[in-house]
Amino acid sequence: MLKSFVARHLSAPKGVAGSIIFRFMNKQNMQVYEEALNLLDPSGDENILDIGCGNGIVLNMLAKRHGGKLVGIDISESIIKNAIKRNRPYVKEGRMAFFQQDATSMSFESGAFCKAFSINTVYFWDDLDTTLTEIARILKPSGVFVNALYTNETLDTFGHTKHGYKRFAEEELIEAGHKAGFSVKTAPIMDGAAYACLYTKE
Repeated sequence: MLKSFVARHLSAPKGVAGSIIFRFMNKQNMQVYEEALNLLDPSGDENILDIGCGNGIVLNMLAKRHGGKLVGIDISESIIKNAIKRNRPYVKEGRMAFFQQDATSMSFESGAFCKAFSINTVYFWDDLDTTLTEIARILKPSGVFVNALYTNETLDTFGHTKHGYKRFAEEELIEAGHKAGFSVKTAPIMDGAAYACLYTKE
């Protein structure tokens, strides 16, 4: 029951319980966050989108090393409120904004972002092909999307991931990226316990 409860709040966090669980997961995932941001390699004044931003900790890390406009989306209204609270100074400056949205149908104009990233959210996407196609739409030509996730073998070592977590073969993620109009590379992270798909819009 506890593992199912944790999984449910990671896919759609709500209230105090969702906030507490996210704080725990942030500690577990910190190395993934750091290595995913290194692969994102932000530069200049690029505007960047975090898909499934959770409580905004990764955008907070990014804001300390990057001066461009940062945007986060998540399906959970309560966790978006937490993200705004965590990043209030950046939000007030106009450097950061948060929206409650589903990645399968975003409100942003086509070509609105230079780069995008998502960390440990692909397991919860309703439709892989639709979501990647939508991400391609909101990226500029040659825009980059970094999709970081644990390997299936690593997921199987976590008790809570047996509830509601989809598993993808690396080949599936590559093929779906090609269908959406990306060129795709992969890179191991976290000493091979996780990896990132690097999608570049063609």
